[in-house]
Amino acid sequence: MATSTPNTEYVCTLSEARIKQAEEELNEKPQWRSRDIQALRDMVLKKPELKIRTDDAFLLRFLRAKKFDYDRAFNLLVRHYEMKADEKNKSLFSNLRPASVKHVLEAGVTGVLPHRDKLGRRVIMFRPGRWDPSKYPIDDIFRTNFLTLTTLLEEEEEIQICGIILLADLKHMGWKQTKKIKPFYAKKMFKAMEDCFPMRFKGIHYLNEPAVFDYIFAIMKPFLKEKILSRVHFHGNKYHELKEYIDEEHLPSDYGGQGPPFSNEDWMKTLMDSDSHFDSEAKYGLVKSTGKSETSKETTVDCLAGSYRKLDIE
Repeated sequence: MATSTPNTEYVCTLSEARIKQAEEELNEKPQWRSRDIQALRDMVLKKPELKIRTDDAFLLRFLRAKKFDYDRAFNLLVRHYEMKADEKNKSLFSNLRPASVKHVLEAGVTGVLPHRDKLGRRVIMFRPGRWDPSKYPIDDIFRTNFLTLTTLLEEEEEIQICGIILLADLKHMGWKQTKKIKPFYAKKMFKAMEDCFPMRFKGIHYLNEPAVFDYIFAIMKPFLKEKILSRVHFHGNKYHELKEYIDEEHLPSDYGGQGPPFSNEDWMKTLMDSDSHFDSEAKYGLVKSTGKSETSKETTVDCLAGSYRKLDIE
C-alpha cells in the first residue's frame, strides 16, 4: 500500500482568529475538515507509487496550501516527492538532516526571527553574503532552507495559515557568490519551492543590495511567477521601512528595531534537535511501480503530468 503510518486524528492548535482566517482565505471548514483529509488520503492510497505519510496533520498542510482543492493538493504532494526522487536532485536530498548542514547554520546564513510579523507570518532571515563558496557548495544552502521550512511546517500549525516572509540581507555578497548562481540552478531552486512545497510564500524583502544585484535578479526574475514578483520589495539600507511589516520591538537592533541583535543560535538548536525526525522522513518517497496493470500506467502518467502543470502560488 501507499502508506506505513497510522491515520492519526488531527488535533487543532489554532486560535479562533486563525480558524476564521483559514476559513476565509483557504476555504477550510472545520466541520468538513476530516472529510477533506480523507478524500486526499483516498487519492494517495490509490497510487502504489506513493509510499508516504498519510496522517491527518501531514495531508492537511497540502490541502491548506491549495485552498482545499483536492486535485491541486494531490498534484502538489506528488510533485513534492517527484522532486525528491529526481536523480538530478540527488545531492540535495541525500542525507537530508540538520547535522549535515551545521556548517551553514554556524556561518549564520539562514535563521528565523523569534517573533512573527504584524500579520502573524514567520520571518526567515537569509544572509548569503556569509556563504564562502570555497568551503561548501550552494546545494548546502538549499538543503538548509528546505530543512528550515519543513521544520516550521511540522512544528507550527499557524504557519500553514499565515505563511512566511523572507528578509534577504545581501550585505557582503559579491562576485564570488554570484558566479555560483547559474540560470539553470536558479530555475531548479525556484521551481522546487514554488511548485513543490506546501508553504504560503507571502513576501521577499531585499536589504543592502550590492552592485551585482541587478545581475543576480536578472537571473532569478524569469523563474518567479507574477504573484511572487508582486510581493518583492527592495529596501537597500532603509531599515525603517521594515517597521511597516514588523513591530519595532520585535525587529533586531541591527535592522533598525528595538529587539536584540539578530542571532540564529536558537534556531540552530531547534533544527539540530530535529535530526531524528528527518531520519524517519527518509523512509518515505516515490517508488517505481513494477506492475503492468492499467492502474499502474495511469499512475505514472498522472505523476509525470503533475511535474509540468503550472500552478499559482497561494
